[in-house]
Amino acid sequence: MQQLQKLPIKVVYVEDDETILKETAGFLQKHVQELYTATNGKEGLELFLSTKPDAVITDFVMPVMDGLDMIKEIKRRHPDTPIFVTTSFENDTLHLTRAIEYGITQYISKRSKPNRLVESIYDYFKSNDRFLFNLKLSHDGKILSIGEKFAYFLGYDPEELQCEPVERLIEPLPHIHNRHFLKRLKEQKDIEYAHCIFRRRDGGDLVLSGSAHFSPAEDEKNYITKWHPIESIVKSNEEIKERLAKEEYLKSLMKFHAEISQDIITSFTVEEFLLGFIEKLPMINIGTLGFIMLTEGSTLKDIIHPSYPGLCLESLMPKPIDLNDPKNEERYLPCFLAAKHNQMVFVDDISSLPDTELKDVLQKNCIVTTISIPMRIRVQNGPTGILTLLFQENHTFDKEELNLWQNVANTVAFGIESIKARLERDALILKLDMMAHTDKLTGTVNRHRGVDLLEHEIKRAHRYKHAFSLIYFDIDHFKKINDTYGHATGDAVLVKATETIRRNLRATDSLIRWGGEEFLILLPETGLEDAVHIAQKLREQIEKRSTDIPVPITASFGIASWKEDQTLDTLIHRADSKMYEAKKLGRNRIAY
Repeated sequence: MQQLQKLPIKVVYVEDDETILKETAGFLQKHVQELYTATNGKEGLELFLSTKPDAVITDFVMPVMDGLDMIKEIKRRHPDTPIFVTTSFENDTLHLTRAIEYGITQYISKRSKPNRLVESIYDYFKSNDRFLFNLKLSHDGKILSIGEKFAYFLGYDPEELQCEPVERLIEPLPHIHNRHFLKRLKEQKDIEYAHCIFRRRDGGDLVLSGSAHFSPAEDEKNYITKWHPIESIVKSNEEIKERLAKEEYLKSLMKFHAEISQDIITSFTVEEFLLGFIEKLPMINIGTLGFIMLTEGSTLKDIIHPSYPGLCLESLMPKPIDLNDPKNEERYLPCFLAAKHNQMVFVDDISSLPDTELKDVLQKNCIVTTISIPMRIRVQNGPTGILTLLFQENHTFDKEELNLWQNVANTVAFGIESIKARLERDALILKLDMMAHTDKLTGTVNRHRGVDLLEHEIKRAHRYKHAFSLIYFDIDHFKKINDTYGHATGDAVLVKATETIRRNLRATDSLIRWGGEEFLILLPETGLEDAVHIAQKLREQIEKRSTDIPVPITASFGIASWKEDQTLDTLIHRADSKMYEAKKLGRNRIAY
C-alpha cells in the first residue's frame, strides 16, 4: 500500500472482538485524525451522537445493540454519514441486503488486510465533489438545478437539464424494497435513503445512493437531494454471492461425501455401490458428472459410467488400458497419468487434448473440463481405481475443493475394499454356518440344528394354534446294503434318497438326518391328511430304481401330527412308533 497522508477526519470504529479491534484500531490511527472505539452497537451510537464523526466503521453482529440497528439509527439521524461495514463471509446475504437498503457506503471482508479498509475510506473522502452530488428537484419531479461537477460527470451541461423531468436521469434500482425513489417524491416527505441508476449521456449507467430533504417553502416546494456511488457495494455483493455459492457447493460436496460413506454400509455389492455413487454425482451440482475405472494389476478396466439422457459414454474405453504401454498415455489422458503416477490430473479445456477417441467422445457429450483423481486407501500404494469428473461448463478448483474431492475418491476406494471384505466374510460365515448345521454326507439339516427347528415350530404352534406334522422314515434293509455292497454304496444310497426327498419337498419344509439311515421331515402348517399325501409321494419317488445305484431303495414312513398337549419328545416318539409299525407291516409303506 502506498504511503497516504493522514485524513483530517473523525472516525467511530465499533468491533466486539478485542483482538481485531486492537489490531485494526492501531492501523487506523496512523491514517485518520481522530479515532473513537466501541465494543457494541449501543456504545457506538452514543459515541456517534457525542463526537459527530465523519465516518463509522462497524460489523453487522454486535452485543447489546445489533450493528444493523445502529446503522439504521445513524442513517435516520444523519443520512449522509458514510458507513463502512467489516464482517465475515458467513451467510451475510440477508444482513447485506438490509444494510444496502439502509445506505451503507462500503462492504469489506474481515479476511482482507486492514489497508483495504483504509483505501476504501481514502477513496470516499479524497474528492467530495465526486462522491457527494447535489440535485435540486421540484415537488413534481422536475430538475431545478444540478451541481456543475455532477452534470459534467454525467456528460451534460447543467443548463440543458433545467426543468427536465428527473426520469431523464434516473430509474429505481431493482429489488430494493420500499425504496422506490420516484414514487416517494410524490408523497412530499423526506427520503432517508434511496438507490437509483443514473443514465450518462454516453449510454453508460451509474449506480448512486442518496437521500432527499423536502423543503415546503411559502413560494415553492422542492427537494434537495445528495448522491454518492455504490458500485463498490454492488461489487462486494457480487463477491459475496460468488463466495456463498461456492460455500453452498462445498456444503453439498460434504453432504454427498457423508451419504456415500453411509452407502458403504447399505450397499449389497461393489457394483451397486459404484453405480449409486455415479448416479448421485449431479446431487452436488447439476453439471457434475463422472465415471470410474478400477485398476487390476497394471491395467485400468471395468468402467462404471452414468446413464443420463443425452449422455453416451458406453464407447469411452472399449478395452482395458495397459499402463505399461506408453502409447496409451496420449490416448487416454488424463486417466492414464492419474493411474500411472498416483496423482490428480486436471484438464481445464478438453480442446487442448490430443485428437483421440476419448477426446471425441467427451466433446460429443459437451464436456469442457475434466479431472482424474486416484482412489487410494494409502498414499504410497497404487490406486484402487480412478475417479474422473466431467463438467459441461468451465470449472475451477481451489485447494479446499480438491482436498474434498480427494477425500471422496479415497472413501470410494475404502468402500470398494470394505464391501469386498464384507462379502468374503459373509460368505465365510455362511459356509461355517452351513458346516455347523448341515450333515456333511447328505447335505441335510443335522440333528443339533433339527432340534432347534422342531422346538421353534412347537412354540409357534402353541402361540398361533397352527398345525404341523412330522414324518419319521428310514431306509429299508440299510444294514444289509452296507454288509453286502460296502459302506461306499451305503453312503451313495443315503445321498440318492435324500436328494430325491429334497426335490419333492416345499421350501418351508425341513429334512433332518436324525441318525444313521433315519430321517425326520418337518412339515409346517400341515395337517395329518396332507402329511399322509406328501409321505406317499415321497415313498413312490424313492422306490423308483436309479441307474447309478446297484440296489433297490425303499423306505418306511411314520407320520404324526402335533396335538396341543404334546411335547417334542412325545411327538417324535409317536412318529418313530408309526415308522416301526410300517416296517412290521412289510416295509416300503406308510403308517399314521
